Amino acid sequence: LIHFIKRGLIERMDLKFHVNSELFDRLLLPGIPNNTVNFGNIKKLAKLWKIRRECTNQKELHISQTTFIKDALSVGFKDEQMLEAIFILSQHYFSEVKTDNLLLALFLQLIYTHNLSLTRSSSVERLSREEWPRKYENHLAALRPKPVKLHEEEEQLKFLQYRFKDLWSILQEDQPTLNPTLDHLLNPSNTSQDMTFTKVISKADIPMNQVPDFVLARLEVCKNGVLSCIKQGRRLSWPLGDNTRCLETSQPAKMAIDCQKNNQRKIIVINQINEKTLGKFSSTLDGGTVKIHRCKNSFLYLLSPLESLTITKCENTRIITGQVTNIVRVRDCRNVELVTMSPLVTVEASWESSLLVSPPNDRKLREFSDRDFTILVDGQTCGKLEVKPYNVNYKGSGLKDEKESDWKIEPNLVIVNPSLQRSSRNEDLIHVSTEEKQPSKIPFTNINLPNSKPDERKEEDVSETWRQYLEQQDLTSEEKERVEGEVSKLFSRWCRIQ
Repeated sequence: LIHFIKRGLIERMDLKFHVNSELFDRLLLPGIPNNTVNFGNIKKLAKLWKIRRECTNQKELHISQTTFIKDALSVGFKDEQMLEAIFILSQHYFSEVKTDNLLLALFLQLIYTHNLSLTRSSSVERLSREEWPRKYENHLAALRPKPVKLHEEEEQLKFLQYRFKDLWSILQEDQPTLNPTLDHLLNPSNTSQDMTFTKVISKADIPMNQVPDFVLARLEVCKNGVLSCIKQGRRLSWPLGDNTRCLETSQPAKMAIDCQKNNQRKIIVINQINEKTLGKFSSTLDGGTVKIHRCKNSFLYLLSPLESLTITKCENTRIITGQVTNIVRVRDCRNVELVTMSPLVTVEASWESSLLVSPPNDRKLREFSDRDFTILVDGQTCGKLEVKPYNVNYKGSGLKDEKESDWKIEPNLVIVNPSLQRSSRNEDLIHVSTEEKQPSKIPFTNINLPNSKPDERKEEDVSETWRQYLEQQDLTSEEKERVEGEVSKLFSRWCRIQ
């Protein structure tokens, strides 16, 4: 008996709980929600749904979008479009939308206000001798702190360490059994893959009132995210094409992958690609969660099917991808052209960009995607966005044929946090057009894409067409040299402009 007790104590000491970073990636709104998204209103909504479950004698309560918005507005939430966006994000992640899932999604939005600080008013400042931080006059104002080098996955850990007991009071309350919704938030380590958070806690036989402290003492940063990819992953050495001759000013690109055996996701980080062209279609990229960060003046062709895609702080870049199964996030970008297929796209703090997007072409996903093809845009931080149908002139890997590039249905466009100030100035936030743009070309003739034939790429092989044209002309050797020189100059000039 003593032996087994000691063994159980040792197992408890080695147990760790890692934050599921994917949950934040999939459920966070584009942009900061309004101040009605607070713990008090979430608590009221949880009590309302608890009473309804008791009245109907149901353990789990499924809910529709209309009912969710109606209930949320009745307890103090505002902005129906924001609530619609939260429901859509939850629907795409959980498939079946239950009340506990929506409570978790609402609670995660509190991470936006977790690190906000209050400045004091001028009247209070006069009564004190200390120097108070102040930016706005005569009122309290919530301000973000100065940016520090702290990764978002570390911010997620700090947020849960500070607010996990609040989440426990909402989801668990006085229930005798653990809420399975917590399995989406925390992943236990040093256990088999089929062991979830609730199974581990039940096996450890911990009293229910001691679970929050037990978990908080063992919380760690996500083990299957960008940080783990950088620290434990392997470096990728994909070949890159140079778009400029000024190579001494460009920094080397940073690319890494984390695909360990026990990891549920394959993370691929592409960072600091400047003045380069990247074309890739491989099993390494297939099904990956791709993070593109700080790329400028580049062309990225990631033609394999992806699990999800995140693009942050990119400028003057064209990105063409294969179909994306879950979600595409665009944040802090400027003058970016994105050509992709995804059932859900979110855009935040981005300007002067084009989105050529359609639902996935995979038959398994098409029925769901065509019904719930949604684009979420933060109205306060975005502007001059253009949305058009996906149009690429290459087949393979689920990429659509250019004949199928038109929309069967238009996307469900949801503007989160619409800016009244911008609308009063008559500035266009987003322009949706059903007109097809000139097909985006994939400038490769030797890339190994399936289901493709040589005659499908005649338009792309411009160099071969030009060579045959020159052979048909009656030119002397001197005239041919002059033509080649002029063409070389024009091509160099075009590269510099692009």
